[in-house]
Amino acid sequence: MTPDIYNDKRFGINHNSISNNALNIISRLQKSGFQAYIVGGGIRDMIKGLKPKDFDIVTNCEPEEIRKIFRNSRIIGRRFKLVHIAFADEIIEATTFRAGGTKTTESIEINEKGRIVRDNNWGTQEEDVLRRDLTINSIYYDPFSNEIIDYTKGIKDLKDKKIKFIGNSGERILEDPVRILRALRFAAKLNFTIDQEIVKGIKEHGNQLLEMPPARLYEEVIKLFMTGHAEQSFIQLKAHGVFDILFPNFLDKDQKFNEFYIGAFKETDKRFKLNKKLNVGFIFAVLLWPKIYEDSSISTQLNFKRFYRSIAEAVRKQQMITSIPKKYSSFIKDVWMNQVRFNRIGKKSVNFTKSLRFRAAYDFLLLRNINEEDLDPLINWWTEFKTANYDKKIRLLNTRKKKNARKQNS
Repeated sequence: MTPDIYNDKRFGINHNSISNNALNIISRLQKSGFQAYIVGGGIRDMIKGLKPKDFDIVTNCEPEEIRKIFRNSRIIGRRFKLVHIAFADEIIEATTFRAGGTKTTESIEINEKGRIVRDNNWGTQEEDVLRRDLTINSIYYDPFSNEIIDYTKGIKDLKDKKIKFIGNSGERILEDPVRILRALRFAAKLNFTIDQEIVKGIKEHGNQLLEMPPARLYEEVIKLFMTGHAEQSFIQLKAHGVFDILFPNFLDKDQKFNEFYIGAFKETDKRFKLNKKLNVGFIFAVLLWPKIYEDSSISTQLNFKRFYRSIAEAVRKQQMITSIPKKYSSFIKDVWMNQVRFNRIGKKSVNFTKSLRFRAAYDFLLLRNINEEDLDPLINWWTEFKTANYDKKIRLLNTRKKKNARKQNS
């Protein structure tokens, strides 16, 4: 394979935007006689004029040798061995060039469905590029020689705003179905279009995602919805039928919750851009809410038994697809169950506004208003009540009590 080689000046690469830790690692590897490059998102984002989130490094130095060179490192992973090199302010990931392989190769294991279950067969840069998934993530950069090396026309695809797999899309998805989510995530993040071969592969093999470990799918969901492009991620997942695969417990055939999701994810992206804290539990509370809404009839005449049963069932079933850490599953349940407390206005409402989960529950109530327009009076009352001092809270409660009494007597 003959790569296209460019000087970094062509793309206006700013060396000041490169992590000093990454530069030091590459320098030490090269001085030790190894090749070493920035690869993937780091160089992709610099070419696009974006600020890189992290800098992954690839080298022909094997994991055990990297470990010897960098004492502040550890080898992780069994399926794909890689090295984390830890610094005070960041962790740099270093991987070794991988070769292709067959089912008979000792270091690479492929199951009967074509899925790679282990891949630690080291190779050359030319072989490594073919082990990568997307063309736009297979660009190599040497910040000391200033060379950008492109074997797969990834730079052209960046220019054309295209998401393409390297090689046959169906085969690449079968090797690792999580690549579906990666393709959709980068399309959402970069506002790129997805190659039709990938679209076809998703349609044919999308259900293979359900055979992936729930922990891996959970991590991908976090990347989809908590890194600043939640709205576009939702749009991509829905457009390609993947949202219903990941969250099948409520199939919204009439699309009546689309506006609810869009509103929630717009707010999520806004908070991300403002560097405000995002909570995993809140995201899952949003994602799974339609099931609770429909099962409990919360907007009409709440059935408490069905309400609590549907809460437990929704979380339990989702755990089988995308594992959710216990601390977040309890948060999800609290946000949902606290929705009932907004209708039970009384003396306990004062303490409710002081509780740890009140703010999240209140924010969720605001989102519910997208689908439940009759919540306006309730929201207006709680908006005033939550910011009032103690004396005003008591006056508001007494006024509310008198109004309820008049209604009952009329």
